[in-house]
Amino acid sequence: MNEQVENVQEANMASSLPEKQEFDAPEIYGLPLLFAANAIDYIPFVKQKVASDGLLFKLRERNDIEDHPITLPIPFEYICSPRDAEFNQEIPKLDAEQKSVSPFLSFWNYHVAYTQFKTTPTNVAKNILSALKKSKNMNWMRFSVQDIIQQAEASTERYKQQSPLSQMDGVFISVKEEMDIQGLETKAGTSFINDNQPATEDATLVAKLRRAGVIIVGSTVMNELGWDTFSVNPNTGMPKNPYGTLHSCGGSSGGCGGSVAGGLFPVSIGADGGGSIRIPSTFCGLYGLKTTYARVSAKGSVTLDPSLGSYGPLAATADDMALTYAIIAGPDVKDPTTLLQPLVSLKDYDKVFDLSDLTVAVYPEWARSMVDPAILEKLDLFKDYLEKLGARIVEIEIPDLDLTATAHTVTICSEMLNFASRHELNHRKFLPHTRLMAGTASALEGRDYVRAQQVRGRMMNHLRHIFEDQKIDLILCPSTAITAPEIPEKAHSYGMSNAKLTIRAMAFSMLANLTGIPGVSVPAGFNQDMPIGLQFMANWWNEALLCRIAKTCERMPGIERKRPEGASWFGDDLLSN
Repeated sequence: MNEQVENVQEANMASSLPEKQEFDAPEIYGLPLLFAANAIDYIPFVKQKVASDGLLFKLRERNDIEDHPITLPIPFEYICSPRDAEFNQEIPKLDAEQKSVSPFLSFWNYHVAYTQFKTTPTNVAKNILSALKKSKNMNWMRFSVQDIIQQAEASTERYKQQSPLSQMDGVFISVKEEMDIQGLETKAGTSFINDNQPATEDATLVAKLRRAGVIIVGSTVMNELGWDTFSVNPNTGMPKNPYGTLHSCGGSSGGCGGSVAGGLFPVSIGADGGGSIRIPSTFCGLYGLKTTYARVSAKGSVTLDPSLGSYGPLAATADDMALTYAIIAGPDVKDPTTLLQPLVSLKDYDKVFDLSDLTVAVYPEWARSMVDPAILEKLDLFKDYLEKLGARIVEIEIPDLDLTATAHTVTICSEMLNFASRHELNHRKFLPHTRLMAGTASALEGRDYVRAQQVRGRMMNHLRHIFEDQKIDLILCPSTAITAPEIPEKAHSYGMSNAKLTIRAMAFSMLANLTGIPGVSVPAGFNQDMPIGLQFMANWWNEALLCRIAKTCERMPGIERKRPEGASWFGDDLLSN
């Protein structure tokens, strides 16, 4: 048991290390992970020792941090008056002349097939149901709705009347299972939450998709409570990466990534509190948009990490990502924080051949932190391409990144523990990894959380200086430091805790979550047949620029995009009659 306790200490130490610090974290799988969870539950001093060794008390030593604590990650200067909020904005139409070119099915394929009456949403729904059965062993979907055919018939009638609700009308998508879909249980990856209590109404973003004619298929598999980045979940089975079925899809929106990369859907809706959209997008070779905090309504979603989480699409193409974003974003009276945002737009979306108006920054020291050399090679290629299009490439520094990692870890663990504690009577039903993390987080005190929010305020000021004073439009960095890792079989029964992999997956994600800024992951080719992703971050509310740069990168020559082969691909027959 002592060995397992030491393993827990070392694993949690890695979870909050600054990027520059070397560490050698153990890997804990199967029964040893269960023993570690029991130790932290039942031996009183263990959680305190583990949290201390895990550097979660690190900010207590920083009495020099006097910044104002911030819990709303939007600068006051970027807050719009709720009186100016614009509801029921018209859904934009994308230009067919500039449409994405991709080996994947896009909403364009569906929309053209329907408008030319080559097939109907009703026929496609039957094909989708067949594909769902064939793909069951991939563990991408947890639940499917019962009215797929009825939704499709309504869409078929709209196309028959030549009055589709949007270009996404009749397109089939999935939604991460921490968002309510009427008629389904919102279990957030657990074995027990909302048992026999299906949602009575849709989350706001799901309702917005329906109003655009989108057909909601069901909910996707995720990490339990989203408390890791690989979607290793014995409650549901681990989602398999279609590019290598022994590899992780990423997480916590793992089922979202797998279901899009495997061709079932052109887009899926994920949630991102610590990279949970951008990491699976990277591991699965997709576009993934983490929106500005409060850009998309959280109403009807599980409040796992309320000051960090945001929602957005994982998509096969830049067009699918951009149009889906435009549909789900915007104010919602049921979520007051969304009333603080400016108008949603796709300004300059097709301006992809001239970037002379943009300055793109890189932070070389950060970019080389623990990163696979193949990822850095792609980063250099992207810099050269953007420069050829007229962008100005500059180097910057981002101060206090080591504090960012700790502050994010303290914040997300505190907020997730707050959620988990609502289910104290069912604590033993949580998976061992969740119990381990909850036990460690329970050693934190109020001063740790407040100090983390002071760091949040400091980092927001750093970014304002970069975006405003230094006139930087975009920050370019890797999305992850690794490609999708292979998950050993021994992890599938009780789960895994591999902090070394976790921190390498999350290293470039935490800044955007802590400060609330938007970020997008774009496909950047492959290394040993596994996808690579690169990330752009922009100023608060500037998703339009991220969509534009994603579309620009989509047209970059020499960057391979290929769909999975063989039994891991399910998109071939979806549009057949």
